[in-house]
Formats: sequence, structure tokens, C-alpha cells
Amino acid sequence: MKKFVLAPSLAALAMFLWGFVYYGLSGIPYRTLEKASALPAFLAPLSADGAYLFPDPRDGAEAMAKASETGPVAMVHYRKVPRPMGETMALGYLHEFICCVLLAFVLMKCEPAFKGFSCRFMFAVAVGVLITFFSQGAEAIWWQQSWSWHLATMFYDVVAWAIAGAVLAKFFTPKLT
Repeated sequence: MKKFVLAPSLAALAMFLWGFVYYGLSGIPYRTLEKASALPAFLAPLSADGAYLFPDPRDGAEAMAKASETGPVAMVHYRKVPRPMGETMALGYLHEFICCVLLAFVLMKCEPAFKGFSCRFMFAVAVGVLITFFSQGAEAIWWQQSWSWHLATMFYDVVAWAIAGAVLAKFFTPKLT
């Protein structure tokens, strides 16, 4: 029970605090953004919450290819009525907790192969790097999003996984026989 409730809870809390420091206090990733002063007027006509992609793949492959080559290219995620910050924070912690439970499960299954803390920790970091590079790299490549933004969030993600890995590796110590 301790391994699958307490350990992921503490690991998720550590990740959550790292997010507060990185995004909330340092503001480092926000330095990669362009000024968005024109966006409110541009977004006002949008009627529904959702993702908007230009060029639109539903316009056909030929139109998509032509627009992709000539530009502009844009993806907008829009919420007319945003969720309250408290709800966002709670969902963020829940997301991190579930990720830590899944990482704990993987560590448990591999426990006999890991002789020491550093092996468990480095495995958790490797898993985090793999997940981060796959997901953030895909966003930058396939959706043509800003590499500067994704590199800043990759740094956050890898450190978050390392923090979670350190906490979880402490709990998943193999029993000596």
C-alpha cells in the first residue's frame, strides 16, 4: 500500500512543487513566447471551445500541402470559459499522481533487476527522457510548434521525471535474500 499510495503521492507533490518553481517563480519557459497582444481580437469570433488547425486537414491533402508550403500554419487551443485555477491545479496534481503510480508499477516489475538506488533512479530518468522526447518532439515536428517552447518544456519534464524517479527509487528497494 505504501508503495502505491504514499510513494506516488510524495513523488507527484515533488513534481507539482517543481512546476511551481519552474513555471510560477522562474517564468523561464514564458521567455520563449511571442507577444500575444493581438490575439484577443483575433480569438473573439471563435464560437466553440476546441482545437483549431490551419491549414485544415479536412480541406483535402492537396489544399493542406499547398497551404503548408506557403503558410501561415497555426494551431490554437481555445476555451471561451476557462476553468478556475484551483481546478486546473487539482487536475495537474492528479495527472502527476497517475504518472507516478504508473512509474511505480514499472519500477516494481523491474525491482529484482535493480541492485541499488542509482539503477532505479537512472531507469526512471531514462523512462522520463523517452516519454518527454517522444511527446514534446512530436508536437514540435508534426504540429509545427515552436522548438524554443518545447525545449523549455522538455527541460521541465526531464527534471520532473528525475525528481519523481528519486522519490520512487527510495521506496522501491529490493528485499535482500
